Amino acid sequence: YQRRVHGDFEKNFNLIEKMYKGEKLEYQQQAEKYLEEHQIYDMFEYLMKALLKEKPKDPITYMINKLEHPEPKRIFIMGPPGCRKKEKALTLAEEYGYPTVSVGDLLDREISKKSDLGKKIAAAKSKFTFVEDAVVIELVNQQILDLEKNGKDYIIEGYPRTRVQAIGLQKMGIVPDNFFLFTIAEKFIAERVKANLKAGEVSEGGLQKKVLTEAEADTIAKNVSLEYNMNIKDVKEAFSGSYCEIDAGQDHDTVVNDIARIMKLKIKSNAPRRPPRVLIVGPPGSGKTTIGRLIAQKYDLIYVSAANLLNGETSQKSKVGRVAAQLMKEGELVPDEMMIQLVEARLNQSDCKVNGWVLEGFPKTEGQMNMLKGMKQVPSLVVVLQIDDDIVYERHEYKKIDPITGEVYSLKGTTLPIEEETLARLVSRDCDQHEIVKKRLKSWKEFLPKLEETYKDRRPVSYTHLRAHETLRYLVCRLLLEKKNN
Repeated sequence: YQRRVHGDFEKNFNLIEKMYKGEKLEYQQQAEKYLEEHQIYDMFEYLMKALLKEKPKDPITYMINKLEHPEPKRIFIMGPPGCRKKEKALTLAEEYGYPTVSVGDLLDREISKKSDLGKKIAAAKSKFTFVEDAVVIELVNQQILDLEKNGKDYIIEGYPRTRVQAIGLQKMGIVPDNFFLFTIAEKFIAERVKANLKAGEVSEGGLQKKVLTEAEADTIAKNVSLEYNMNIKDVKEAFSGSYCEIDAGQDHDTVVNDIARIMKLKIKSNAPRRPPRVLIVGPPGSGKTTIGRLIAQKYDLIYVSAANLLNGETSQKSKVGRVAAQLMKEGELVPDEMMIQLVEARLNQSDCKVNGWVLEGFPKTEGQMNMLKGMKQVPSLVVVLQIDDDIVYERHEYKKIDPITGEVYSLKGTTLPIEEETLARLVSRDCDQHEIVKKRLKSWKEFLPKLEETYKDRRPVSYTHLRAHETLRYLVCRLLLEKKNN
């Protein structure tokens, strides 16, 4: 009798549980359908970004006002020379009735005014180099302010083309609804620039046209292509997870239709969430950069590299950059106050606050960890890469750098194609010398226990070790699985 009663109870319990699961699933499906149909996710994402940017004292009234008076739709279009981005922007403008600002036209008009800014623009164009960022930003910002004041949707073509210009947009609090980045094969960039140069089609904003020799056209076209590629990498980093690449090698109508389709359809909706904060740390040569970029790309997070921040200062030959360059050359750590200032400024930018970030190569000292605590930047996930010492030395032995682009290559075991011209100019770095690597490895081992003490088994932080010896695909799969489980 007891067995029968127990059996009946278990049977009824299983039935109730099954019904509950079915009802729960049905409820979830109905809720999801409602949220999608009424664009609730998009609305919350829009309000969350606005709140983080403005930080109003009365958030409820502010959100009601935002919904009653929505902000204009902001479309930015950028691409390499020769991709005919202006033609495509004007076609979109005609289709949607959006006012459009072409930065090229803006610069030419300023030259025709013969103003001080116009003279600077003309001087840069006569040398076939980028116009100074400060000049471009001043002109474009005024246009944006006028458009924002009118509250109408708009298109900006040919901007931003450098990191400084991208950061200038962020400082204004301008978040593009769509940022389209046109791409064409690198060889076509130089070819199209050269074709225009040889035809004498460079008007330089009203100045007398120049007809160039074959050799002059070759040199200028190559330099223009190189300058664009160097700068657009930084723009991509600044808008990581926010831009959409479009193949401009397709016919005009196909490109325009692709853009129109993306503008109408929100590719991805994000319900409000605590923006993920991921730390990628490990010894030198453990693959922090590769893993960090993959994680950022996979989850649409902002990739922040401590090394890249320092390299930016070094290239600008700032006081911090000069000190950092000498210390890195000797294998010494850059002083905490310098690193903290750079990292804090980057993490406080709006894109990091809204989207979340992957911070690679930081912290390296106890002081740097305390800085993160002081900023209340508690990481969601700390990934510690492990690798044997002999592999560390071997990887640095085969590391080379392109002195022009700053890109670092490994000449052993890489499957990435390297052009012969690039390969010929690769050089070794002082920081990859055996004794310098040994010193950096020693600093890492001394720091690791402090890192574990701070983050391991400390909620809400998820702390995990990964063997950097493993193949990249397996390594990433393990990390993504670990993140899902947590």
